Parts: sequence; structure tokens; C-alpha cells
Amino acid sequence: MFLYQLQPSFFYTRMDVFTWLFMQTGLHESLLNNKSGWILFDALFYTAPLAYFITYKYKVTLSAFIACIMLIINWAYVQCYTLYPSDSIEAHIPWLLFPLAFIPNNKKIFELLFSGLRYFFIFFFFSAAVWKFVQGGIFNINEMSGVLLYQHNQMLTNSPAYWQSQFLYWLIKNPSISFLFYLSAAILELFFVIGFFTKKFDRWLIICFILFLIMDYLIMRIPYIEMLPFLLTLYFSGSTVKESRYFSSTNVDNR
Repeated sequence: MFLYQLQPSFFYTRMDVFTWLFMQTGLHESLLNNKSGWILFDALFYTAPLAYFITYKYKVTLSAFIACIMLIINWAYVQCYTLYPSDSIEAHIPWLLFPLAFIPNNKKIFELLFSGLRYFFIFFFFSAAVWKFVQGGIFNINEMSGVLLYQHNQMLTNSPAYWQSQFLYWLIKNPSISFLFYLSAAILELFFVIGFFTKKFDRWLIICFILFLIMDYLIMRIPYIEMLPFLLTLYFSGSTVKESRYFSSTNVDNR
């Protein structure tokens, strides 16, 4: 949803220092019941990339400044959007980080930051598997059944006849089968560790992540669609990024 479509009555505080500092500005409170402010914020958020593109194309010397503005807008918008609450902030990480790559005026620094986004994405996904081991879920055959019951309790109660409710209820009643999904997800996430050592399998990592997104939405009903921009870092990895028409454009070389 757009920010103006939300109807929040409260907000919650995440356990991180940046959120605490951001909340001191009071921006999230001033927007809480300010629909016109939300519409303005939506307009700024969704037009900032277009503003950067136009500036980069016609006035490249200002593009770094617009990228900085876009970075500030994105961080403020995502913080407010996920504080109300409406969604997990993890799903919006590309919005928070990608503007960083477009700030430098040097092509090599741009490529370095773009590569850094790739390694962050690999760490982000691989660490999810590590967390399953640290928390001990991977050693508990009833883990996935419990997760499904907690995640979908409202749907199971309100729409028990719905096909997805029936499917989830069947998985809950068969913990060994639901655990196979949990184990498969962990193995798929662990596979991303290979990205730290070579870029030869980046195309396979793209396929793995898309498969994960589909299954995550089907079984967990978690839409991580906004993580898809990270796949660009895998697609343009290695020599591909240097051969790309965009990254080798005259504008980039002259910046």
C-alpha cells in the first residue's frame, strides 16, 4: 500500500539505535494522522528515482546531490512506513541502500559500492540460515509447525475453509513434512555462502532467491518482492557489470 492508504492507530519502537534517534525527530508522530503529509511523502518517495534519472541524463553534475536527497527521503519514508506498523523493515532494505551506490562521482567507487551491495545481500540471506542454527530451530522437528500456527492463526480462525488455510493446517498437523520445508529453506540460504568466494554461480543464486520468494509467499504469506532489486547485483556481477551499456556510459566515465 501507499503510505496515505494506511490507517495506523499506533506505532512501535524497534530495538536499534537508528530508530531511536529517528523517533526523536517526531516526524512519525506528525504524520500519524496527517493524510496530506502522507500523500506528499508518497510523492517524494516515488518521484525521487525519476528525479535522479532526469538529472543524471541532462545535468549529471547535480546527480550526486539528488542521490543524497533520495537517500534521505528513502530512510525517512521507510522508517515511518514500518514504524506504524505495516511491514517488516527488512523487506525495504534495497530502498535504504541502493541510493548509496549513485552518490559517488567516480565510476570505480560506484562499482565498488555496487559490489558491496552484492556482498551485503549474500550476507543478509546467508545469515538467515545461521540464525536458524543459533536459535536451535533446525534441531526441532516441530519448529515449522509452531511457526505456521503463530504466523497464520488469524487466517486459520477466520477462513478455515480457504484452500490455503486447509493446506497450512495440513502442514501443521504433519510436522515432519513442514520441517522438510524449513530444512530446505535453510539449505538454500546456506548455499549463498558460495557467493563470498566466487561469482560463477550468481545466476544460480538468482534462481534460488526467486524460488525462495515464491515459496515464502505461498507458505508464509510474506511478500519480499521489494528485495528483488538485489538480484541486479548478482546479474551484473563480475565482468558483466563492466560490459553493461549503462555502467560504461559516457556520463559515468565523465563524472
